[in-house]
Amino acid sequence: MRLKERVALVTGAAQGIGLATAQRFAAEGAKLVLADLNGAKVRAAAGTLNAVAVEADLGTAAGAQAAVAKAIEIHGALDILVNNAGGSGRVTATEIDAVTDEIWDQVVALNLKSAFLCCRAAIPHMKKRGYGRIVNVSSGIARGAGRPTGTAGAVLPYAAAKAGVLGLTFTLAKMVAASNITVNAVVPGFVLTEPGARVRDWFEGLAAPAQKALLERTSMGRAGTAA
Repeated sequence: MRLKERVALVTGAAQGIGLATAQRFAAEGAKLVLADLNGAKVRAAAGTLNAVAVEADLGTAAGAQAAVAKAIEIHGALDILVNNAGGSGRVTATEIDAVTDEIWDQVVALNLKSAFLCCRAAIPHMKKRGYGRIVNVSSGIARGAGRPTGTAGAVLPYAAAKAGVLGLTFTLAKMVAASNITVNAVVPGFVLTEPGARVRDWFEGLAAPAQKALLERTSMGRAGTAA
Protein backbone atom coordinates (compact mmCIF):
# COMPACT_ATOMS: atom_id res chain seq x y z
CA MET A 1 0.00 0.00 0.00
CA ARG A 2 2.86 2.38 -0.80
CA LEU A 3 0.54 4.60 -2.84
CA LYS A 4 -2.35 4.73 -0.38
CA GLU A 5 -4.30 7.99 -0.76
CA ARG A 6 -2.20 9.05 -3.74
CA VAL A 7 -4.09 10.01 -6.90
CA ALA A 8 -2.63 8.70 -10.15
CA LEU A 9 -3.52 9.43 -13.76
CA VAL A 10 -2.34 6.78 -16.22
CA THR A 11 -2.67 7.51 -19.93
CA GLY A 12 -2.98 4.86 -22.60
CA ALA A 13 -4.40 2.67 -19.85
CA ALA A 14 -6.91 0.59 -21.80
CA GLN A 15 -4.42 -2.20 -22.43
CA GLY A 16 -0.78 -3.25 -22.42
CA ILE A 17 1.82 -1.46 -20.31
CA GLY A 18 -0.66 1.24 -19.29
CA LEU A 19 -3.19 -1.25 -17.95
CA ALA A 20 -0.48 -3.27 -16.17
CA THR A 21 0.77 -0.05 -14.56
CA ALA A 22 -2.74 0.80 -13.39
CA GLN A 23 -3.19 -2.69 -11.96
CA ARG A 24 0.03 -2.39 -9.97
CA PHE A 25 -0.91 1.06 -8.74
CA ALA A 26 -4.30 -0.26 -7.63
CA ALA A 27 -2.58 -3.02 -5.68
CA GLU A 28 -0.48 -0.35 -3.98
CA GLY A 29 -3.60 1.57 -2.90
CA ALA A 30 -3.68 4.44 -5.40
CA LYS A 31 -6.85 6.26 -6.43
CA LEU A 32 -6.88 5.87 -10.20
CA VAL A 33 -7.95 7.80 -13.26
CA LEU A 34 -7.43 5.94 -16.54
CA ALA A 35 -7.36 7.88 -19.81
CA ASP A 36 -7.42 6.48 -23.34
CA LEU A 37 -8.78 7.23 -26.78
CA ASN A 38 -10.53 3.84 -26.81
CA GLY A 39 -13.54 4.62 -24.66
CA ALA A 40 -15.03 1.15 -24.48
CA LYS A 41 -11.78 -0.54 -23.48
CA VAL A 42 -10.75 2.07 -20.92
CA ARG A 43 -14.17 1.94 -19.27
CA ALA A 44 -13.93 -1.85 -19.09
CA ALA A 45 -10.45 -1.60 -17.58
CA ALA A 46 -11.58 1.02 -15.07
CA GLY A 47 -14.50 -1.17 -14.07
CA THR A 48 -12.14 -3.92 -12.94
CA LEU A 49 -10.06 -1.54 -10.83
CA ASN A 50 -12.69 0.71 -9.22
CA ALA A 51 -11.14 3.54 -11.22
CA VAL A 52 -12.42 6.58 -13.11
CA ALA A 53 -12.32 6.32 -16.90
CA VAL A 54 -11.74 9.24 -19.24
CA GLU A 55 -12.17 8.87 -22.99
CA ALA A 56 -9.94 11.54 -24.51
CA ASP A 57 -7.58 12.33 -27.36
CA LEU A 58 -4.52 13.16 -25.29
CA GLY A 59 -2.72 14.55 -28.31
CA THR A 60 -4.98 17.60 -28.05
CA ALA A 61 -4.87 20.29 -25.39
CA ALA A 62 -8.56 19.80 -24.64
CA GLY A 63 -8.15 16.05 -24.16
CA ALA A 64 -5.13 16.36 -21.88
CA GLN A 65 -6.77 19.08 -19.81
CA ALA A 66 -9.96 17.02 -19.48
CA ALA A 67 -8.07 14.02 -18.10
CA VAL A 68 -6.20 16.08 -15.51
CA ALA A 69 -9.33 18.04 -14.59
CA LYS A 70 -11.28 14.83 -14.03
CA ALA A 71 -8.70 13.57 -11.52
CA ILE A 72 -8.89 16.83 -9.58
CA GLU A 73 -12.68 16.99 -9.81
CA ILE A 74 -13.19 13.46 -8.49
CA HIS A 75 -10.32 13.13 -6.02
CA GLY A 76 -9.35 16.73 -5.28
CA ALA A 77 -5.73 16.24 -6.28
CA LEU A 78 -3.29 14.73 -8.73
CA ASP A 79 -0.09 13.27 -7.29
CA ILE A 80 1.18 10.97 -10.03
CA LEU A 81 1.08 11.20 -13.82
CA VAL A 82 2.16 8.32 -16.05
CA ASN A 83 2.45 9.36 -19.69
CA ASN A 84 2.12 5.99 -21.37
CA ALA A 85 -0.13 6.87 -24.32
CA GLY A 86 1.66 6.12 -27.57
CA GLY A 87 2.20 3.70 -30.40
CA SER A 88 3.54 3.67 -33.95
CA GLY A 89 0.16 3.94 -35.63
CA ARG A 90 -1.72 1.53 -37.82
CA VAL A 91 -0.05 2.33 -41.14
CA THR A 92 3.20 0.46 -41.77
CA ALA A 93 5.91 2.81 -43.03
CA THR A 94 9.44 1.45 -42.79
CA GLU A 95 10.97 3.72 -45.45
CA ILE A 96 11.18 7.50 -45.17
CA ASP A 97 9.38 8.11 -48.45
CA ALA A 98 6.37 6.21 -47.09
CA VAL A 99 6.02 8.60 -44.14
CA THR A 100 3.45 11.22 -45.11
CA ASP A 101 2.95 14.49 -43.26
CA GLU A 102 -0.23 13.05 -41.78
CA ILE A 103 1.48 9.90 -40.50
CA TRP A 104 4.30 11.94 -38.96
CA ASP A 105 1.96 14.35 -37.23
CA GLN A 106 -0.30 11.60 -35.90
CA VAL A 107 2.50 9.49 -34.43
CA VAL A 108 4.36 12.44 -32.92
CA ALA A 109 1.14 13.78 -31.40
CA LEU A 110 0.28 10.38 -29.95
CA ASN A 111 3.66 9.86 -28.28
CA LEU A 112 5.42 13.18 -27.68
CA LYS A 113 2.80 15.90 -27.85
CA SER A 114 0.48 13.97 -25.54
CA ALA A 115 3.20 13.72 -22.89
CA PHE A 116 3.93 17.44 -23.16
CA LEU A 117 0.26 18.42 -23.00
CA CYS A 118 -0.48 16.23 -19.99
CA CYS A 119 2.58 17.56 -18.16
CA ARG A 120 1.56 21.13 -18.98
CA ALA A 121 -1.92 20.49 -17.62
CA ALA A 122 -0.76 18.70 -14.46
CA ILE A 123 2.28 20.65 -13.30
CA PRO A 124 0.58 23.91 -12.22
CA HIS A 125 -1.59 21.88 -9.84
CA MET A 126 1.40 19.87 -8.59
CA LYS A 127 3.34 23.09 -7.97
CA LYS A 128 0.54 24.49 -5.83
CA ARG A 129 0.59 21.35 -3.69
CA GLY A 130 4.38 21.12 -3.57
CA TYR A 131 4.38 17.51 -4.73
CA GLY A 132 4.34 15.54 -7.97
CA ARG A 133 5.69 12.41 -9.59
CA ILE A 134 5.74 12.13 -13.38
CA VAL A 135 6.83 9.05 -15.35
CA ASN A 136 7.16 9.27 -19.12
CA VAL A 137 7.29 6.06 -21.16
CA SER A 138 9.85 6.13 -23.97
CA SER A 139 11.16 3.15 -25.97
CA GLY A 140 14.41 1.35 -26.68
CA ILE A 141 14.08 2.43 -30.29
CA ALA A 142 14.77 6.02 -29.15
CA ARG A 143 18.35 4.88 -28.55
CA GLY A 144 18.64 2.85 -31.73
CA ALA A 145 17.67 -0.52 -30.26
CA GLY A 146 16.48 -3.12 -32.75
CA ARG A 147 16.16 -2.84 -36.49
CA PRO A 148 13.50 -0.70 -38.17
CA THR A 149 12.87 -3.07 -41.07
CA GLY A 150 9.79 -5.22 -40.69
CA THR A 151 8.50 -3.23 -37.74
CA ALA A 152 4.75 -2.78 -37.45
CA GLY A 153 3.65 0.82 -37.83
CA ALA A 154 5.51 3.99 -38.77
CA VAL A 155 8.90 3.42 -37.22
CA LEU A 156 10.68 6.69 -38.07
CA PRO A 157 8.27 9.17 -36.43
CA TYR A 158 7.84 6.72 -33.55
CA ALA A 159 11.60 6.62 -32.91
CA ALA A 160 11.86 10.40 -33.20
CA ALA A 161 8.92 10.96 -30.86
CA LYS A 162 10.23 8.55 -28.23
CA ALA A 163 13.65 10.24 -28.39
CA GLY A 164 11.80 13.50 -27.89
CA VAL A 165 10.18 12.06 -24.77
CA LEU A 166 13.66 11.60 -23.30
CA GLY A 167 14.61 15.19 -24.09
CA LEU A 168 11.35 16.43 -22.60
CA THR A 169 11.98 14.37 -19.47
CA PHE A 170 15.59 15.47 -18.87
CA THR A 171 14.82 19.17 -19.33
CA LEU A 172 11.49 19.27 -17.50
CA ALA A 173 12.99 17.43 -14.52
CA LYS A 174 15.42 20.31 -13.98
CA MET A 175 12.69 22.92 -14.45
CA VAL A 176 10.38 21.58 -11.73
CA ALA A 177 12.75 19.97 -9.23
CA ALA A 178 12.56 22.93 -6.84
CA SER A 179 8.79 22.36 -6.54
CA ASN A 180 9.31 18.81 -5.24
CA ILE A 181 8.21 17.34 -8.58
CA THR A 182 10.27 14.55 -10.10
CA VAL A 183 10.16 13.64 -13.78
CA ASN A 184 11.62 10.33 -14.93
CA ALA A 185 11.46 8.15 -18.01
CA VAL A 186 11.35 4.40 -18.47
CA VAL A 187 12.68 2.85 -21.68
CA PRO A 188 11.05 -0.52 -22.38
CA GLY A 189 12.49 -2.91 -24.91
CA PHE A 190 10.43 -5.33 -27.01
CA VAL A 191 7.23 -6.02 -25.06
CA LEU A 192 4.49 -8.43 -26.10
CA THR A 193 1.21 -7.37 -24.57
CA GLU A 194 -2.09 -9.24 -24.46
CA PRO A 195 -3.49 -11.41 -27.28
CA GLY A 196 -5.23 -9.26 -29.86
CA ALA A 197 -2.85 -6.33 -29.44
CA ARG A 198 -1.42 -5.13 -32.74
CA VAL A 199 2.23 -5.78 -31.93
CA ARG A 200 1.47 -9.30 -30.74
CA ASP A 201 -0.55 -10.01 -33.89
CA TRP A 202 2.35 -8.72 -36.00
CA PHE A 203 4.90 -10.82 -34.09
CA GLU A 204 2.79 -13.98 -34.24
CA GLY A 205 2.40 -13.44 -37.99
CA LEU A 206 6.17 -13.69 -38.50
CA ALA A 207 7.75 -16.96 -39.56
CA ALA A 208 9.44 -18.89 -36.74
CA PRO A 209 12.99 -18.03 -37.91
CA ALA A 210 12.10 -14.32 -37.97
CA GLN A 211 10.63 -14.53 -34.47
CA LYS A 212 13.75 -16.30 -33.23
CA ALA A 213 16.06 -13.71 -34.82
CA LEU A 214 14.08 -10.85 -33.27
CA LEU A 215 14.15 -12.34 -29.78
CA GLU A 216 17.86 -13.12 -30.02
CA ARG A 217 18.54 -9.40 -30.38
CA THR A 218 16.99 -8.68 -26.98
CA SER A 219 19.15 -8.59 -23.85
CA MET A 220 17.58 -11.71 -22.32
CA GLY A 221 16.70 -13.53 -25.52
CA ARG A 222 12.98 -13.15 -24.98
CA ALA A 223 10.20 -10.58 -25.18
CA GLY A 224 9.10 -8.65 -22.14
CA THR A 225 5.58 -8.74 -20.77
CA ALA A 226 3.48 -5.86 -19.54
CA ALA A 227 2.72 -7.37 -16.15
